[in-house]
Order: sequence, then structure tokens, then C-alpha cells
Amino acid sequence: MNRMPNASRLRPARRTSFARRDSNLALLGALFAGVVIAFALLMLLIQRVNPELGGRMRGATADALSPVISVAMAPVDGVRRLGALIGEHLDVVETNRKLTADLKAAQRRAAETERLAAELDRMEALLSLKRPERRLVASAVASAVSAAAGQRQAILSAGLSDGVRPRMPVIASGGLAGRVTDVGRQAARMMLLTDADSRVPVKVLRTGWTGLAVGTGGTLLDFQFDIASGSDKIRVGDRLVTSGDGGLFPPGIPVAVIIDAEANPPRARPLANPTGLGTVMIEAPWLPPPSFVAAAPAAPEADRVVPPAAKPGSEPVAQGAAAPAARGATAPRPQATTAPQAAAPVAQLPAPAPATAR
Repeated sequence: MNRMPNASRLRPARRTSFARRDSNLALLGALFAGVVIAFALLMLLIQRVNPELGGRMRGATADALSPVISVAMAPVDGVRRLGALIGEHLDVVETNRKLTADLKAAQRRAAETERLAAELDRMEALLSLKRPERRLVASAVASAVSAAAGQRQAILSAGLSDGVRPRMPVIASGGLAGRVTDVGRQAARMMLLTDADSRVPVKVLRTGWTGLAVGTGGTLLDFQFDIASGSDKIRVGDRLVTSGDGGLFPPGIPVAVIIDAEANPPRARPLANPTGLGTVMIEAPWLPPPSFVAAAPAAPEADRVVPPAAKPGSEPVAQGAAAPAARGATAPRPQATTAPQAAAPVAQLPAPAPATAR
């Protein structure tokens, strides 16, 4: 017996709403793509036929599509900005960590510096150390820089009437500029650091090596120093400051910076521009030459008292008070000696009286 086929099996399967939506979207996409392609072909045709009309239509199309493009690009721009913000945040966090570590290290160095400064002050107070002080003599304007045959000199607008004297250091805003050589009533002449005859005792601020900043007659300086022991070397960027040797220039004044460490000797650039010094300060020498006081003359040989020969078992005769006073309070007290009979005038003691017969 043949069975009839089920009607539900013969009926086609009904599509779901998702399938219909997908098919509709695909149809709309194809329609939109077709419209865009057709419009592009129309624009190309108009551009070939009437270029002016084609240009106006392109401008109008761009104006009409700009809001749509902005809306479509908004998510992309938002993601890009979010990524940039995240990167900046990470950079800020890393920088904050480095700065925190640097701050802690700086605080430790500051505490150590304060401790050393307090210890230095205490030691100076115990030793009653007399530290020389810098003294400003005059302020002047440096002008008329001259350069001839290796000489680098400038004129200062201060002279004898302002207290300026030869050998006084001249300091500009950038650092040491030179020293005074000749002085007039209202003006003075100074020798710049770059003069061929200029010699300034300096030291390397980083290593403490001492040497001389020698003028070359040009725009640079030569740093002449003894080869120091150790593996450290002069580097580009090392700063040279005055060492205070010689007593003319105060210590710690910036002089130059190394720009060529491989040269022999290394080359340095002055920190004070020789061609544009402007206003400068003229200071007194840091350690002026001392004025020595002549010592008191020694007592003449004839004024000295020589004790007589001491007998065995007897005490030495004490010196008179006149001889030490003539030689000064610090002269050592002479010891009793045996004077020969032929020695020069000797103060004889009176002879003892003869014994009387009983």
C-alpha cells in the first residue's frame, strides 16, 4: 500500500528573519555600490565633456559628503585619540618614576652636602680659618676689542679714579673675561683670555684636574695639564673653572668648556664671549701680595755675654737678661760653655777676696 507523501516535506523551508535581513542588506549594498559607480562614471563623462561643470560638481559632491565622511571617521579618530592618550599616560608614568628616583637621589646628596658643609664650618671655626673674600672695585663697559698679531685686548670705561689697578680680574656675565694690564685716569686696557700671552690657572670641575687655560690668539683656548693617573679622560662638555692658584683669580669662576677632547692639547671655548662682553665687573686680586715686616736685627757680638768656664761639679752660671732681650723673645737660651782664654772680650766676674789668717 503506497503512502501519500507528507505535505510538510513537499513545502519549501521558510526563511528566518535573520536570513531575510542579510539578503536585504546585501541588496542595499549592491544597489549603493551601483549608484556610486554610476555617479563616478557620470562625473568622468561630464569632466571630459565640460571640465568647468565637472569641477563644480566635484566641489558640491565633496561639500555634501564631508558630514558623512566626518561621521564615518569619528570612531576611527576616537580610537586613534584613545591610543595616543594611553601612550601619553604610560610615558607620564615612566617619567614620574624616573623623576621620583632622581628626587630621592638628589635629597640624599643634599643631605650629605649639608652634613659636609656643617662639618666644614665646624672645622673652620675650630681652626679659626681666615678665608679671603672677593671685593668688587668697579663696574665698567668693555668695548673696542682689538685683535692684532695674537693680541686680544679691550678698553674698559673705568680707571684710576675708580680704584682700578693693574692685575685686577675682569669678570663678565658668562664667566672670567681677563685681567687689567694698563690703567689711565678714566679708562683701562684689559687682556682677554684668548690673548696669546694669557695664562689662567684652572681645574676641571668634574675630575678636579688642574692646569692652565692658555690663549691661542684666536677664539679658543688650549687646556694644558699634566697627564693624570687613572682611566678617566677629558670629555667634551667638561667645564673649566678657576682654581685659585697664584692668588690672582678667585676660585670657582667659570672659564671655558671643552669642545675638542681629542686635540693635543684639548681645545676649549670661553664662556664669556670676547667680542660681546658688555658690562663687566672689576674685582680686587683674591690674594693680594703680602707686605712683609723686616725682622729685628740680631744683637752685636760685643754685646753678648759669655759665661766663664764652669768648674767640675759646679752649676753653670746663668746668662744675663740683656742678651735674650737683644735677640728677641723667641731666641733659644744659650747653654753654659767653656770659653777659651784667647776668646774675644769676656765679661769677667770679680776675683774672690783672699782668705784671712786666723
